[in-house]
Amino acid sequence: MSIFKHSISPDFIEQLKQEAARGGWWADALADPKLFIALRGSSLNVYYRGMSLFLVREGSPRLTVTTHEKYLVDPALASQVPLINGNFDVASLVKNGFIRHYEGPATLAKMRTAAGLFSKLEKTGCHEIAVGNPSVIDCEIAFPGSVSPGDGGAKNGAPRADLASLERDDNDVRLVFWEAKDYGNGELRAAGKDVPVCHQIEVYRKYLSDPRNSTAIEKDYKRVAKNLVEIQEKMGWPRPLSPLIKAFADQTRLTLGAEPKVGLIIFGFNVGARNDPGWQKHLQRLKANIPHVIAVGDATKIRI
Repeated sequence: MSIFKHSISPDFIEQLKQEAARGGWWADALADPKLFIALRGSSLNVYYRGMSLFLVREGSPRLTVTTHEKYLVDPALASQVPLINGNFDVASLVKNGFIRHYEGPATLAKMRTAAGLFSKLEKTGCHEIAVGNPSVIDCEIAFPGSVSPGDGGAKNGAPRADLASLERDDNDVRLVFWEAKDYGNGELRAAGKDVPVCHQIEVYRKYLSDPRNSTAIEKDYKRVAKNLVEIQEKMGWPRPLSPLIKAFADQTRLTLGAEPKVGLIIFGFNVGARNDPGWQKHLQRLKANIPHVIAVGDATKIRI
């Protein structure tokens, strides 16, 4: 059975600190409020609208960093390409069409624009929630372990939640997981008895209710909190962090609760869609099966 591990080592933190001191891509990524940093154990992702701009791995003696080739196609391209005897004359494109050198925030902005072209509505909305809520501690969370083929949210045999956030629970801090859906996603609806998203959330609850899983997740997210505070304090990361992250990075107990809390966030609809009687009836059906549902049309206005 695989162990959940998103926290990173002291050596990795030190390598990131040294990279930040050099300036360049990591310092720029830290300074960009539209990017979200997600820790992955021996690596981390720098996300923009659900697209991983940088995959950063702990290395020896220093970090290894990669990006997807599609983010290096210059989005400012505007010239016409001649078609001659069935062949495109791409000589100028080969010369000018690719971002070959990292040259500061302007390069990062081009990469963001290129990545945004590949981001779907749901990925974009989920990202806006992540960067807009200081209590969000992680995104795109794969839970290791075996699930039945076809289970909602499963990828490569592991259920995958969209967001993890923190909330106060008496004297403790509670870890909450969220599934986020665009209003147009068919998994929110079903003509019959079973609604796919309800089954999907039940898969998460079942996984998190297993003491072997919950214990590992609680312990590791306490270390993730400490990592995030270290990145902020040692590297000047300006992202607002919820006081709850700092609290359970120190002494406060982190818990999933007696019953794991897994909520549903719905976004991407206008006033007309919100007030539609058919949708309102269906929304009540969702709320009857999922105790924690947030439905706000504009993802940038969602607070969790």
